[in-house]
Amino acid sequence: MATKERVVNLGEIVVTDDQEMVLTVPGIGSCVVVCVYHPKAKLAGMAHVVLPSSQGRSEASTKPFWFADIAVPHLLKSMAIKGAIRPNCAIVGGAKVLSLLPPSGNSALTNIGEMNVKAVLENLNGTVNLVAQIVGGNSGLVARFQVSDGTLFVKDKDGQIRKISLSSRMEG
Repeated sequence: MATKERVVNLGEIVVTDDQEMVLTVPGIGSCVVVCVYHPKAKLAGMAHVVLPSSQGRSEASTKPFWFADIAVPHLLKSMAIKGAIRPNCAIVGGAKVLSLLPPSGNSALTNIGEMNVKAVLENLNGTVNLVAQIVGGNSGLVARFQVSDGTLFVKDKDGQIRKISLSSRMEG
């Protein structure tokens, strides 16, 4: 079967049942990539989350899917509309590669990657079967997600590849 690669950019959500599609994020640092798969529906989805919360952020109106609190519920709703309720899920990223000064002006740096992971998990809130978390660390990752069988490949900076199957039968 020929494959079509589809890069999922910053703040983008893709939901597809195209069995030839491979959803890819070539560089994941502090962002969190949410991969969901429903074996019965043969439906895959991916969200590339950049920041944890849209609260008080002016860019939320023009780039809503940059934010975990908007992107994750939208991804799950888009899956559910197509019959994929409680999909299997893996999250990837959340490395400590960027820091941000908190609004309080405190000079202590805040770990955006860690905040992204926490926000994604809060927004998943038991609505998925969480199969794997490849999160944290200090370096980037590459993700390739095959729609045909729900297999996620995650490559680290040393070239090591982890294979995660999201195609296992689900409860319920």
